[in-house]
Amino acid sequence: MEGNEPSEKRSGKRKWPIVVAVVAIAAVAAGGGFWVWHEQPGFCNAICHDPMDAYVEGYYHDETLLANAHERANATCLECHEAKIDQQVAEGVAWVSGDFETDEAGRIVRTGVTADKGMCAQSGCHDWESVVAATQDWGGRAGVNPHRSHQGEAIDCSNCHGVHEASQMYCNTCHDYEVPAGWNDASKR
Repeated sequence: MEGNEPSEKRSGKRKWPIVVAVVAIAAVAAGGGFWVWHEQPGFCNAICHDPMDAYVEGYYHDETLLANAHERANATCLECHEAKIDQQVAEGVAWVSGDFETDEAGRIVRTGVTADKGMCAQSGCHDWESVVAATQDWGGRAGVNPHRSHQGEAIDCSNCHGVHEASQMYCNTCHDYEVPAGWNDASKR
């Protein structure tokens, strides 16, 4: 038996790099798989059913929502909602502690998320000058353009465009403009 010990020790010494390599490859593959899953809309409601189910359902199934238009254009949630670690930690703590309110549709009551020109007109998304040109003389009224507001940059895209809920004609809080089909009229709130 003493003659076999050195070969057994040598055999064991040769296996540890293989074991370490296999564990490392498995860890990298698992991490990569998690990252790919994390980038998908279904990740949000798989982890946080309440309140994310309403958002993910709208993204995939409600053709009246801009979220669904983004899904049809192959734009994922994280293309608009950048995943910052501090924000994700805060959201995780709020979810675990139950420190959030939802409305009757299951959406978060207060999110603090707005969409402005910097978000919506970024490279690869909406071309701002094309948007402005498409809405020139809105509703047949010369000089009216909701995307070239007299309020300038004070108006965020989300003042009118509701990605996860019906859009509303914000201008109609003061004016009386044509309301696009499927939108709410802000004057009737």
